[in-house]
Amino acid sequence: MAKRKRIGLSYTYNENWIGGTYYIENLVNALNALNDEEKPHIVLLTDSYESFRTAQQKFNYPYISFQLGSGEANKGFQLLNRITNRLFNIRLFSQKIKALDAVFPYYKSEQQSAAKKKIYWVADFQEHFAPEFFSKDDIASRLQNQQEIQASAGHLIVSSNTALGHFKSIFPQHTVNVNVLPFAVAHPPYQDINIKLLLEKYQLPARYFICPNQFWKHKNQLVVLKAVKELKAEGIEVTVAFTGNTNDYRNPHYFTEMKAFVEDNNIGNNVKFLGFIDRRDQLQLINNAIAIIQPSLFEGWSTVVEDAKLMNKFLLVSDIEIHREQLVNSSARFFDPYNVNQLAQLLQQLSERQTSPLLFENNTYHESVKKFGRTFLQIIG
Repeated sequence: MAKRKRIGLSYTYNENWIGGTYYIENLVNALNALNDEEKPHIVLLTDSYESFRTAQQKFNYPYISFQLGSGEANKGFQLLNRITNRLFNIRLFSQKIKALDAVFPYYKSEQQSAAKKKIYWVADFQEHFAPEFFSKDDIASRLQNQQEIQASAGHLIVSSNTALGHFKSIFPQHTVNVNVLPFAVAHPPYQDINIKLLLEKYQLPARYFICPNQFWKHKNQLVVLKAVKELKAEGIEVTVAFTGNTNDYRNPHYFTEMKAFVEDNNIGNNVKFLGFIDRRDQLQLINNAIAIIQPSLFEGWSTVVEDAKLMNKFLLVSDIEIHREQLVNSSARFFDPYNVNQLAQLLQQLSERQTSPLLFENNTYHESVKKFGRTFLQIIG
């Protein structure tokens, strides 16, 4: 049998950008869906004890090891090494990294420089198209990083043809090799969770919509609140549950403004802000909702949309280029993300139906998961 490739994956558990965490978790799951002989050896590059513990609990991958972070984060690992060495005569973590065939996403560090192939990742180029959502320092930092990437001789992964078009228009003279790799998601088991108890836990009615997005301003939750308000004024009551971290470091008052809007317009009985909840709980709530609302103004490749595709759950989704790319041949309903009345009409129509339509007539999402893993390995070469 051919020797397994050793691939370093940078992994950080970060609730302030859970999409980045889920990306690596989904990649590991995609590689795990491949035949045994195709699976590489994964070296998970964690930067904190919390990330290491999360990874240990989540990943059931047969060929995986863990690599120390750098700097202050090392101290926790060094202590763990001393304990396990004393008790069991083993060291969980090696201070020295063995040669890697590739590392992804590549960040400039001594730890990752040993990799033969360095593969960058840029989630999206939002700051070029919606700079109002960023601070000047944020934009400067992102541009500096992108300038270094585009002028390198390495490899860059973007998640969509939309992002590829953006990159080429911004950096027409780039030397980096660019690859499009749409990601696909996998879900932990959630169907066994008792929905009646779950609805009681989160104080939700039997029929509700769900908007599962972190509270960043570009996620555009305000249009949903305005649609709920419009329907209520017409005597039509709908409930929308919102999940996701409520912290937007770029716009720290955003969630406070959302809560104030709810209170000022007397729609507190129609809107449930659940915060960052257990992933399995979230998935079961999504599974039992009338439909998912994805009102975002900008995405790189939406995890919410991929969740809906895997579950075959109906979507009300903003009409932006990336969503059109993600939802080819689907029955999703697209709405202008600035048109409150259009969204309100869609919410009313769906709330009056006894059953929700399917997103796809024939759902073959499992094929997308394997394609994600195989295409990644082809890029590794």
